Amino acid sequence: MDGTHLAIAYADRYMLLERPEEQSSGSNWNYRLVSVGSEATMADELITSLYCLSIYVPQGLAKQGNHRGQSLCVAVGYSSGYFRIFSLYGHLLTTHRLHSQPLIRIRLRVPLQTKDSNYGKDRAVWHASMNENSDYEVTDDVEEMCLTYADGTIVSIDGQSLYLALRLCLNEAASAESDEPIFQYKKWAFDLNMPLVSDAVSYGPVLYRDPLLSLAKASLTSSHLLSDATARFIVAPQHGDAAFGVFMTNEDATMSYSAVDIAGKVAAKVTGAVLNIAKSYFWRSSPQPSSRVSETNRHNITGSEDPGTMVPCAFAIRDSPRKVLDISLAPVPYNLAALTDSLGRVSLFDLESCEVVHMLKGLRGSQCAWLEMDSCRGSDGVRDDSDGASRGCCRLFIVVYAGRRGTVEIFELGSLERPVASVSVGLGWKLVQCPTQPLGGSLVVGTAGRTRRATAPSLASCMLFSENGQEASIQLVI
Repeated sequence: MDGTHLAIAYADRYMLLERPEEQSSGSNWNYRLVSVGSEATMADELITSLYCLSIYVPQGLAKQGNHRGQSLCVAVGYSSGYFRIFSLYGHLLTTHRLHSQPLIRIRLRVPLQTKDSNYGKDRAVWHASMNENSDYEVTDDVEEMCLTYADGTIVSIDGQSLYLALRLCLNEAASAESDEPIFQYKKWAFDLNMPLVSDAVSYGPVLYRDPLLSLAKASLTSSHLLSDATARFIVAPQHGDAAFGVFMTNEDATMSYSAVDIAGKVAAKVTGAVLNIAKSYFWRSSPQPSSRVSETNRHNITGSEDPGTMVPCAFAIRDSPRKVLDISLAPVPYNLAALTDSLGRVSLFDLESCEVVHMLKGLRGSQCAWLEMDSCRGSDGVRDDSDGASRGCCRLFIVVYAGRRGTVEIFELGSLERPVASVSVGLGWKLVQCPTQPLGGSLVVGTAGRTRRATAPSLASCMLFSENGQEASIQLVI
């Protein structure tokens, strides 16, 4: 991803562009058109969100031309509520209407590496709520694709089932006699008493469980949700006196099943590697409902009518007229989020303790992203989860583009009082966070006794795009 592909949209169409590999990162990048897609089926249906989605390809199945063993798709959200995924060359793979409101954000949330409980502690030693002498239990988490709708409703699609469904759609499609592949999702709703939100994110279950810390939190907040929540969300309403609210629940939502529409003819058969993964996932000992759906319910219209599972509000920050406009989650081990608001502030929010740990001011019209740098290897390195020492070299920075001033400022966690770098780039830029891992990258692969994550997450990076098509990568040398 890292600048190789770029998806842009206008009205009801999107274009996928690719930068030729022979161009160096220091030259003026010229993109070539790869595909154009639309498939709008309703009057005045417009594209409201885009996400370039890399799909992990097992090493034995990687085909020539795949970027780093990955296959690329484009996830598109529409004003009608439709969610569609297209292949690299614009072929429709799946289409669903899981909610009736406009789909405003598409995110892929990567889980913590649970095999190594020190993973988060090594890379968050500055974190006030983490104690190196404590015995933490790392909770189970899963990869998920999060769809945020204009009324605040969030649909969390199970990442592993979506990965298997897309792999089958892309190059292993089942025979005509086989059931269509399915993916699973949960639908969450929030009691906001207002019609619209600026942003809303899911950040998964509580990652670390320390009995003593949990008791302390419960006594201070009169809420046990902070210590044992199975699903947590930040919601930023557009109206009302709340700048943002934190919603938590320890109840599990009903898992829905959605049949995948396979567009076009795919001749390849299911290969051994994908078939083994599918068997271990879809055909477990627990019973699964049939994936065959009727033609009248082919696009899951009933899913759009389901109000979802209601999540209670744990607390809300009321600071009128301040309103949070955008939420940017840090890489998962850091347990942080950057919240930009209407008063030109950027708040650093601790997801575990639910506290604002720092606030940057005077940054009206700001956009935020995250940047990681391994001081041993530079900002373009790749994490090596098998080497605990190398993770200790990792440093996290928050990148802020102040849109009113036209400047980019970079702050390092632990020394947020002044930026480590500041440069004027001009007005009219868009700061974009680059994905760190493909869909399916968190799958555990290998033989018994020697398992590993399918792909190690890359270091967090971000890029700037201007209104006239210019592009700039952000790299830090210290």
